[in-house]
Amino acid sequence: MGAPSPDGACDTHVHVFGPVSHYAYAPDRTYTPPDTPLADLTAMHETLGINRTVLIQPSPYGTDNTRLLDALRELGGTARGVAVIPPDADSSHLDVLHEAGVRGCRINLNVRTSTDIDSARERITASSQTIADHGWHLQLHAAHEVIAALGDLLPSLPTPVVLDHFAGIKPRSAKAARATDTVCQLLASGRIWVKLSAPYRVARDYVDLTQVLEALVAAGADRLVWGSDWPHTGGTPNNRDPRRTQPFLDINDAKSLTDLTLLLGTAVTHQVLVGNPAHLYDFD
Repeated sequence: MGAPSPDGACDTHVHVFGPVSHYAYAPDRTYTPPDTPLADLTAMHETLGINRTVLIQPSPYGTDNTRLLDALRELGGTARGVAVIPPDADSSHLDVLHEAGVRGCRINLNVRTSTDIDSARERITASSQTIADHGWHLQLHAAHEVIAALGDLLPSLPTPVVLDHFAGIKPRSAKAARATDTVCQLLASGRIWVKLSAPYRVARDYVDLTQVLEALVAAGADRLVWGSDWPHTGGTPNNRDPRRTQPFLDINDAKSLTDLTLLLGTAVTHQVLVGNPAHLYDFD
């Protein structure tokens, strides 16, 4: 079953791991994934008709972006990256990353389920100021409650902010309506983007997120992008042990993308898969 992808379609959220013999993981990582050859990613994208790729630095590598940079060099001009940078990163370090194709910096507040809002504010503000001169965006992975608590800060930052995985909105939660309203207000600021990625992290599938999708499209269709979240980490979320290799989730990417495009319709699909990511990730 293939997915109907328009020419220039971009998958804005994928990871590449290993081989572990060549790319060492951070000692303080929370999980250890299997190797995922770049050829497997390319084959998956060929099946879906995806022409452009955004590689996201995964948490097991910490701030060592070596695997990310090597993958960007292999993929060439059809790929961009979002790195994780150390607090003391200077302009020359960012220059190297930018030249390789990096266009954003990611902060993952879900790695150890951080709820220290004051610390998060400081980290987000400092990172945004560090990357602003390079024209990057800040990508934030956090629970919706954390995003809501940061709602006054995010639109005021000197960089755009991209919220991972539906900004953590869970449509079956008792707080779903309030959460959706909060994210729509952030979208309306013109400074916030949302990834329509990894529906399985917040719901059953894209169909389960129909009302959320409709609200997000109405609030800011020009700031929505799609990501597969391949190769789908999180196979044993409640029993993570970095000493053991954690399996990936079994996700049908073609069906998932087809479901999304049917819900969005042709015009918005082109916007979400082609136009928006071309602008955000500097493919223009």
